[in-house]
Amino acid sequence: MHDDQVGAKSTRNAGTDPSHAGLAEAGLEPCRLKIDGKTVVAMPGETILSAAKRAGIDIPDMCADPRMKPTGECELCNVAVAGQTDHVKACMTRAEEGMSIETENSKLKSMRKDRLNTYLSDHNAYCQPPCTAACPAGIDIAGYIDLILQKDYAGSTALIKEMLPLPGVLGRVCPRPCEDPCRRIQIDEKPVAICALKRFAADKAAESGKPTQPEPKPDTGKRVAVVGAGPTGLSAAYYLALQGHKVTLLESEKKAGGMLRFGIPPYRLPNSVLDQEINDILSLGVELKTDQKMGRDYQIETLKADGFDAVYLSIGAMAAKPARIPGDDADGVMSAIKFLADVNWDETVEIGDRVIVIGGGFTAADAVRTARRVGASDVTMMYRRTRKEMSAAAHEIHECDVEGITLDLLTAPVSVKVENGRVVGLTSQRMELGEPDDSGRRRPVPIEGSEYFTAADTILLAIGQDVDVAALKEGDLGLDKRWGTIEVDEATMMTNLSGVFSGGDCVTGAATVVEGVGAGRLGAFAINAYLNGADEAGIAAAIVQHKPKFFDIGAKAKSNAPLTEMPVLDGDGRLTAFDNAGHGGDVDNDPAFAEVETGFSEEEAQREAGRCLMCRCQAAGVCDLQRLSIEYGAGTKEYLGKEAWK
Repeated sequence: MHDDQVGAKSTRNAGTDPSHAGLAEAGLEPCRLKIDGKTVVAMPGETILSAAKRAGIDIPDMCADPRMKPTGECELCNVAVAGQTDHVKACMTRAEEGMSIETENSKLKSMRKDRLNTYLSDHNAYCQPPCTAACPAGIDIAGYIDLILQKDYAGSTALIKEMLPLPGVLGRVCPRPCEDPCRRIQIDEKPVAICALKRFAADKAAESGKPTQPEPKPDTGKRVAVVGAGPTGLSAAYYLALQGHKVTLLESEKKAGGMLRFGIPPYRLPNSVLDQEINDILSLGVELKTDQKMGRDYQIETLKADGFDAVYLSIGAMAAKPARIPGDDADGVMSAIKFLADVNWDETVEIGDRVIVIGGGFTAADAVRTARRVGASDVTMMYRRTRKEMSAAAHEIHECDVEGITLDLLTAPVSVKVENGRVVGLTSQRMELGEPDDSGRRRPVPIEGSEYFTAADTILLAIGQDVDVAALKEGDLGLDKRWGTIEVDEATMMTNLSGVFSGGDCVTGAATVVEGVGAGRLGAFAINAYLNGADEAGIAAAIVQHKPKFFDIGAKAKSNAPLTEMPVLDGDGRLTAFDNAGHGGDVDNDPAFAEVETGFSEEEAQREAGRCLMCRCQAAGVCDLQRLSIEYGAGTKEYLGKEAWK
């Protein structure tokens, strides 16, 4: 029996177990001792550790860890006993009358830190890996990569779908926040290609036709209306359906997908991939109604009157921010969002040869690359800060370079030059970086007298997106709003209207797809708790997220393989496809819109998956190593472990 089990038994029986009375009759009386100056009564034969725990005094120990042998070898519970030169193990030393014990001093702290560092020398995992903690959807990343190594691609995809229902989509368009804290960087400065591996698993699972999502729970009889079928609404519908609720998706466009459908070009996200994963969600019994606009076709009040027990608002942030400069209403000036939507919907677009896109985010990057594909030969991305501050991912900006886009940095638009009602160019001003603003990025400051002119046939604005509050007002019946977004209780995701929840871009402002997916999943959990009768505290408990703490435990790898680069179409070949074929009005079949990233082969995926350090801990929840290491300042790689001696 582990010594902590002895202590636990003593705790349960103290003062109530008839055996204590028998011990007293035999002349075995409890003893009194002092622990950290507090008088403690110990039962006959009880250890110092057990007596201290019963008295509410914490002595660090890992005896409860099922991997520890019952020999007291953790050595974290050493204490100082007055009159004794050496420290003793509290888990093995019996309490005696008159003992005076000290559980914490500088020498004990140093000993515990050394012991913890010894444990950590061969330790390669956190309770939750940094990649998972950084993922807004909270995916078990090491888990699904491990299943890829086992060539269980359907199982890998099923594990991803526990937290994210669009793995093929996110495997293509996610900005990869999980890769920034990847511990593989400590070894060769390159993270594991987590996102590309997600795509690989999802694509292979789709090819196999094997099921990757669970069956829904039995019908609860509850009905939920989800307003908006973008990534947030689709995710909310998915997790609500799995809980057994009947879900109706109400989408204002003619197809579901939101920004995934008309804001991201097919050369990044083929419509066939999006359609497949939306159909998977609908296969759970989710009803999709398109061309349904709130305020025109229904209101929140009518949804409730129709028998919906809850409503989730996920309308996104689709309205483009205006430039607010002279001439921005001229013919030839339009939002990048509308331009991308027109192309994705196969509308006729005529932008001329010279195009300027103002902005430095994902939408701007998509717009310049799409402009090249529909015929513009001279395309410029104009941004008021430097390349470093661009919000678009570095690999997206790299693709702009490959495709011949001109980056005009540290510059801002001043006015649009108009002739005969039509744009002919843009006057801009050079900038320099000053002090950081609220975003943490250095604020661009105009340089006096630096104005210059650039000729242009079309100017596309990609300077941000807002919630269409004006349209929302027509059907919201008094919904509280703040700074142009829907106001919710952050702890519960509830609006001021009973039974109405909201999440995603319409609450936070424009964010990433994966953040929207995370908001949809949490919104589903909040609504599920509400439908099951939970009060506000219960709803909050259903969606609370605890942020783990991290400390440096070092990194050791089994594989020395370098990062596997994503295979892509030849740079020249991408745009030659347009020259040869032209934009035929069907982006799905237009060679110019062929998917640029072609995906890993199985061999490449296996090699890349092997680079993962597998940081997830199999003993999470039953081990105090992380907590104690943080408490005692361990984990600084002072010991290199057995591998260092090979």
